[in-house]
Amino acid sequence: MMPEGPSIEKDVLGKDVSVEWYAQIDKKDYAETLSEADAIITTPWAPLSSEMIRHAKKLKVIVALGIGFDYIDIQAASKSGIPVCNIPDYGIEDVADNTVGMILEHHRKIRKFQFSEKLISDWDWKGQQPIIRPNKVKVGIIGLGRIGTAVALRLKGFNYQIQFYDPSLERGIEKSLGIGRVHDLDELIRDSDIITVHVPLTEQTENMIGAEFYSSLKPNAILINTARGGLFTSLDDMHLALQNLPELRIGTDVLPIEPPVEHPLLSSWKNHDAWLGDRLIITSHSSFYSESSIINLRKFAAQIVDSSLKNNAPYNVVNGVNNNDK
Repeated sequence: MMPEGPSIEKDVLGKDVSVEWYAQIDKKDYAETLSEADAIITTPWAPLSSEMIRHAKKLKVIVALGIGFDYIDIQAASKSGIPVCNIPDYGIEDVADNTVGMILEHHRKIRKFQFSEKLISDWDWKGQQPIIRPNKVKVGIIGLGRIGTAVALRLKGFNYQIQFYDPSLERGIEKSLGIGRVHDLDELIRDSDIITVHVPLTEQTENMIGAEFYSSLKPNAILINTARGGLFTSLDDMHLALQNLPELRIGTDVLPIEPPVEHPLLSSWKNHDAWLGDRLIITSHSSFYSESSIINLRKFAAQIVDSSLKNNAPYNVVNGVNNNDK
């Protein structure tokens, strides 16, 4: 994550704070390493278990380097009186841009035209019919948080029909944004031509995209997931859906297991098998990335640590614990 070392974090925290970073912590040494830590900034590639948190006796704050925090044992941190914080306001534009890019690529069938031309070379567009103009296409957004809203605003510029499902939001937000609202998830899935998912990974959302979800889709739906791989049940279910629905198109920045393991669907995707064609786009959990977003992310994380250590004032706390509770 930080090949040049923690220079950004040091600039924020100043000379009085010792900053160390690890590509990984050896299981044999983590107890000693964590026992001296006053704060931890961590990533999905360095999850914090209850056992690890138990050894961090001096710990005053844990910062998840990103929006999601499902790789931190929240219950263990709360039990130890340790605030867990995230960075909910970074990379919003980047993820939204990536999402819209996947939607446009699938909707306009750009790769399909290229794929066909490479195989057939007849310079004929008619084989890719139909393509429907955006003003006739319904986009269903599951989760209208910061990223979901950014996606909605971008797609409005293309004149898509936008509707969303989010039971956590009060009534009326749809009127201020000029978009539609659906209060039943199954209805949104059945009624949308394009579905894009922007929810955190929780007990309620884990495995939400499975056999039942796929069976409710329109036969020619486009499904986008730039949120969390754990929203998918499995690659087996995705594989079966793409086989049973020959017009289904999926774009995903995340997978149920990352890095991915060998799977027949991934083999078909890598080998450009004819049955799958261009219908599956996979990117390597990279939609958050831009040079600016990474710098901002690290600055924001260090600023939370700084506020926690100097002022006993962590913010963006996701587990309801304050330093003053310890």
